[in-house]
Amino acid sequence: MDKPLSLSEIDRLYLQGDRNLHQKKFPAAIAIFEQLLEIVDPSSRLYFDVQRGLIKAYQQNQELDKAIALCQSVAESDIASTALWGQHFLAVLSTDFLIPIDNQQEFVDEVVTAPAIKPKTLSQFKQYCEAHLLEELQALEHKRKYTLKTIFVSGIFCLIITWCFCWAVSMCLSSNISVFFYLLSLLFTLPAWVIFCRGCIHNYKIGFKGNIIEKIIDFIGDYTPSSAMHSESLRATAASTFRDRHHLHYAAHLFLENKRQTILALTRSQILNDELQEPDYLEQEDCVYGTIGNTSIFFAEILAERRTGGHFDEFARETYSSKSVLFQGLFFEAKFAKNFVSRTFVMPNDLQGKIAPLHSWRGESIKLEDLEFERLFRVYGDSQLESRYILSTNLMARLVEFNQKARRKVYLSFVEGFLYIAIPYRHNLFEPRLFKSMMSFTPLKEYFQDFQLMIGIVEDLNLNRRIWGQ
Repeated sequence: MDKPLSLSEIDRLYLQGDRNLHQKKFPAAIAIFEQLLEIVDPSSRLYFDVQRGLIKAYQQNQELDKAIALCQSVAESDIASTALWGQHFLAVLSTDFLIPIDNQQEFVDEVVTAPAIKPKTLSQFKQYCEAHLLEELQALEHKRKYTLKTIFVSGIFCLIITWCFCWAVSMCLSSNISVFFYLLSLLFTLPAWVIFCRGCIHNYKIGFKGNIIEKIIDFIGDYTPSSAMHSESLRATAASTFRDRHHLHYAAHLFLENKRQTILALTRSQILNDELQEPDYLEQEDCVYGTIGNTSIFFAEILAERRTGGHFDEFARETYSSKSVLFQGLFFEAKFAKNFVSRTFVMPNDLQGKIAPLHSWRGESIKLEDLEFERLFRVYGDSQLESRYILSTNLMARLVEFNQKARRKVYLSFVEGFLYIAIPYRHNLFEPRLFKSMMSFTPLKEYFQDFQLMIGIVEDLNLNRRIWGQ
């Protein structure tokens, strides 16, 4: 009998199916969604996402009969918003299911304006951290000091044991302990001590980042129901639906096939260079993925390198004559329901960073009316009109505010229906440091600001009808 999948394995499987769907690998997506449909709890918030993904995969794979049959079952759901989606999508699948105008009035009161993620202030986030993270940080600080003490005491113990061993040998040989013999003995005891220290440091770090990031996601993902709802029962339904549509997951690491998807996304973003050449090596960790409304998002801490003079495999067993960092930091991807007609690139005005300088391949220079934005960023694109539509007043103000408060560079590209954001870092976020106190608010603040920027841009683009109405 097969072992049932854990919740994390189900989430990873769903992510894989969702990515197959977006990459037009419809048979693979269908196989995964059909498997999930049998094992996911129908009362869970993931069940509707699986149904929706499977319906779209059937549709794109020209299996309309299966798509219609499943969509009909969705249209009969007890959840009003789910049933409404099913009935509307049935009309997309076949004109036989078009709802007569006279019958549409019964659904008017059920239409709910999808609530947006409520913007949070830094002071609110600090209060949240004090209430939900302070105790955990204090426990980690205590653990850090204990680990340091353990390493120091074990080091002294190692030196004493080595000296005792040398003394015992000298007594047997009736000779004095020489410095050379003592140092030679340390060559055998020090490796064991180093291995012990690494184990202590690993135990100190394990599990910390995941707990911190998950709590930050919970805070930022809070929502404000729309005032357009007409009843308390409908309000409860809408809140439940919103949690489904604004559900984010965390994974410390993803499988190799997911890493491959990140490499493709980084290449497609054209943020690094114009040659569409993939990085030779990529590490990713602390991945956050899910949906905001109907927009699928994914972001993670990544390290992309160019390597020459050796053969690379996933175990990194070869040596290389040279390594150069292409990008290190947070990388964000959002997939919208419709494509952008052209490409648009937003780059910092300071081009002294490691990301490749701009060339004519990025398109023509786009001049905007916002003088402060023009001072901080350069914009390039294939279409003056669409670039101006994309860079709305709200979006430009958001980028200017981020630059002024966070003092960090940010790179954006809008390519083929995807939004890509890259924020460089020289260090790993939330990496517990043994010789530095963990009671600092700075890394929490940086991650909060970055996440708020990404979510805010997605919300701005989803509400920008000038783009999708073209």
